[in-house]
Amino acid sequence: MQNMKHNLLLDLDGTLYNFDGKEGGVFHSSTFYKDLRKSIITFIKERKKLNTLAAEKELERIHVKYNGEISIGVENEYGIDTITYFGNTWNLDPKKYIIKDDTLSKLLAVYRGRITLLTAAPSAWAIQALDHLEITEMFDEKIYTGESLLRKPNPLIFQKIVDDAGIPADEFISIGDQEYSDIAPAKSIGMKTMLIGKLENSVADYQANNIFDAIELLRSEGVI
Repeated sequence: MQNMKHNLLLDLDGTLYNFDGKEGGVFHSSTFYKDLRKSIITFIKERKKLNTLAAEKELERIHVKYNGEISIGVENEYGIDTITYFGNTWNLDPKKYIIKDDTLSKLLAVYRGRITLLTAAPSAWAIQALDHLEITEMFDEKIYTGESLLRKPNPLIFQKIVDDAGIPADEFISIGDQEYSDIAPAKSIGMKTMLIGKLENSVADYQANNIFDAIELLRSEGVI
């Protein structure tokens, strides 16, 4: 049975835009990631009064110890809260990294009222990126970012979004470019899923090359 009222749960990086303008690009090889890493090293240098080499080693130590969750490591070991950490490291200018596509706002405007953003990135970056793309208002403040310990890929953040919306999980479609953080946890609570990018043996219900193709496919399937 067709349902034209599905809500869209959208990822940010790699889904609504591609770093360096490369479709299917890898985050950790992007210019943004390289600059973010430099920003984090500078932050550690200044806070711990280390030289560059020592700060790089300290970052690697925290990365390994906390399985990539740098903000948690910084808070646990330095006593620096995540808001301060993110505000001093992720405050990069999106104009340098994101090619603005004016057709994106038109695409999302059709679904205003039925779209929610869920990103592991902190608001220090996410809001700037959304503002640069001129789509912030499309989400009507239904924006979930990564400052909290409750963040992707934890299925509980997906459940919180469902609970906050007050509608069944199967009336959501989670759209993102990462199987482990956008697709698997969403599917585990009963959401439909759309993977941006092609992956053999993906558990996603649908796959598409980009957000525009994804929306067109879901329209043609009568899902949205």
